[in-house]
Amino acid sequence: MRKELLLLVLILSSNFILGQDYCATTKNSPVKNYTSLSRMLYANSSNEETLCLNVYFHIVREDNGTGGIPAYQTSVIINELNSQFSNYNIAFNKIGQDFINNSSLNNIAFPSEIASLISTNNISGAINFYIVDNAYFNGWAEILGTNLILTDSAATTNVSSHEMGHCLNLYHTHETQFGLETADNCSYAGDLICDTPPDTGLRNPGNNTNPYWVDSNCNYTKNDGYNPDTENIMSYTSPTCLKHFTNQQGLRMRDAILNSPILQSVISCSCTATALLGKTTICSDETTTYTVPCGSVSFNASSNLQILNSTSNSITVKPINTSVNELASVSALVNGLTYVKEIWIGKPKVDVLLNPDSNYVYLELTGINSVIHKQNITYIKWEKISSTGNPVMGSAINSFENLAHGNSTNWSINAVIKVVNNSACDTTYVYKTITPPEPDPCVGYRISKTTENEFSTFSIIDPCAKTSSNNTEKVKDKDIKAAKLYDIYGIEVKTYNINSFKTNGLKKGIYIFKVTVQNETVTQKIIID
Repeated sequence: MRKELLLLVLILSSNFILGQDYCATTKNSPVKNYTSLSRMLYANSSNEETLCLNVYFHIVREDNGTGGIPAYQTSVIINELNSQFSNYNIAFNKIGQDFINNSSLNNIAFPSEIASLISTNNISGAINFYIVDNAYFNGWAEILGTNLILTDSAATTNVSSHEMGHCLNLYHTHETQFGLETADNCSYAGDLICDTPPDTGLRNPGNNTNPYWVDSNCNYTKNDGYNPDTENIMSYTSPTCLKHFTNQQGLRMRDAILNSPILQSVISCSCTATALLGKTTICSDETTTYTVPCGSVSFNASSNLQILNSTSNSITVKPINTSVNELASVSALVNGLTYVKEIWIGKPKVDVLLNPDSNYVYLELTGINSVIHKQNITYIKWEKISSTGNPVMGSAINSFENLAHGNSTNWSINAVIKVVNNSACDTTYVYKTITPPEPDPCVGYRISKTTENEFSTFSIIDPCAKTSSNNTEKVKDKDIKAAKLYDIYGIEVKTYNINSFKTNGLKKGIYIFKVTVQNETVTQKIIID
């Protein structure tokens, strides 16, 4: 009886979303980060080799063979997947399809029935794409897995791309299991991705006319102070608005394919360019195998790796001793071209550079005898242990830079910086004492805070005086030739025409003022906290 009731509810819905869960993908999935903070900040997936995955379709029908989508539509679905993922050099190869004539499996009413379906005719070496007539959801998928289910009405929309995104390690843009996302915690809360803006959810199931917080032009209508991407494929937007992924979503998917054994097992040699698969971070006592899945290859390794075994498509290596803590590499010669995979061995090897400026100290995490951005760092936490003189240090997480400052030049901070890479080797702790520099008595200008959200430039009346008491004068507006505010990546965020630099509305972080007074340029770092 429950099957008939479910079917009736679905038939009565004019929009396939009504009466159903948008996506029934399991919550509380474990975090599996295969990409580094540096790569997410600086890399571009469109410049990388094509990775192609095999897909096998299962069209589920009634016991008597009725129902199910027309067989030709699986090719339509593959073409649409390839269109949506092509910007990130991810492709899909249809290796076949079958029919499952089972009325019970064709009407999924409860989560317990999912396991029965995905164990039916399951094909190894492919992502298994099941299409049913009716379910309590539009789509379901394993996060970082090889099984997904779509209803026939959703399968030919970009809900298919949404569920495939889950298989390739993407979360919903409104995910909350890691914490509610804000502009400041995007790398470790929400969907763990920073180029998807915070999203409180785009479903509005209480509205039977339009069950989404978007209008017909995909504009956000919730009016709650957020500005989510209403066209992101991993959101709960209207199916007609599911249009794109972001660059960082593309990188997260690609790195899952390159590093996760379960996804490596479905790589297709029919359309994959040469790819060197295997871990980017290993421990100093770890044995690791790297493979090129398609074609015959000649391998080599850097001198700090010993080669334990090598075949025509794989190489097994181990660091030469347990004290190795540095960059290594494996190379593959394929058809006269050499492909190199850089590998970081061991825990992060870092220090903190102190760059003082007046009563500010700019803090920069840097590699020791190495480039920090090649250490595959996945987590950073800056923490103040103790202090004197009431200074402030940004409580930054997952930032390579920070800023400490006080209200005078007589303060100190004892800090610890926790740094983790995507190995299970160990965690690096950097302990640092931070103090401001000795004041330079002959500086002609300084930028000072005048109110809670305002800074101004002041001239030093007697630059070489031993005291600054009654020794400053606010610069006249007409003498400010240029004034700009930049973020820590050098991107201009504000321009000012007068000597009143408002900072309200800026998110927390480090910024740099660059102000030209007469013929002299003043540069000063600030922290918004």
